[in-house]
Amino acid sequence: MKARISLAVILWVLFVALLAYGINIKNVTFKTTLGKVIFNHNKHLSEEGIKGSCKTCHNTIFNLRKPARFTMADMGKGLSCGACHNGKRAFDIKDCSKCHKTVEVVIKVRETGPVTFSHKKHLGAYKCESCHPKPYTVGTRKKTTMEQMGKGQSCGLCHNGKRAFAVSECVRCHPTKEVNFAVKDVGDVLFSHELHTGMYKCGDCHVKLYLPSSQNKRRTMAEMEAKQSCGACHDGQTAFTVKENCEKCHKMK
Repeated sequence: MKARISLAVILWVLFVALLAYGINIKNVTFKTTLGKVIFNHNKHLSEEGIKGSCKTCHNTIFNLRKPARFTMADMGKGLSCGACHNGKRAFDIKDCSKCHKTVEVVIKVRETGPVTFSHKKHLGAYKCESCHPKPYTVGTRKKTTMEQMGKGQSCGLCHNGKRAFAVSECVRCHPTKEVNFAVKDVGDVLFSHELHTGMYKCGDCHVKLYLPSSQNKRRTMAEMEAKQSCGACHDGQTAFTVKENCEKCHKMK
């Protein structure tokens, strides 16, 4: 009799094990305004506070029969994921990047070329709530001018020279390149941004002398000697004069 009971118990354990093995608990993908969020069942079931019990979440937190959508505000009040992700039982839902995938944002700037905003770099010093939803609403890309940033809008909220480097330090974000001017008579002239930004600020030339674009008017040597264009600095006092030092800029053949 005991042998029959033992055999029955063994068969039951094997049956349950095979049944459990056959259940395929899939990851659940949620589509959000910040891209896809993947909920990993196996990872959560292995956590110490859950220990393989589906009842920890079903149907106490999540109703399988009546699935519902929850906002981040709902979660902040302890609903849905927020029941555990409250900063005590598990990481806080404010640690957005732990679930939401962040990307490098490329901002097109016609005058200077693209500017890349690095989420990875900024998240090393700040939290998501430092920028979202103010000054940036997730999912929108409102254009802001440098003048507006200088008044504390957009990037200028932090990049004010106190909390972070000032927006006037343009080369920290905007790509610069060497500019070649083709001059038929006495040889081409290469303007080095790298050389000049090592001595001056971008605002010393832009926008009073030059627009940050390729549409600037070509100036003659006579105009430069009258302190226009390069001549505003190359006057013999701030820098060498354009009048007597042609070979310093022009590539003589």
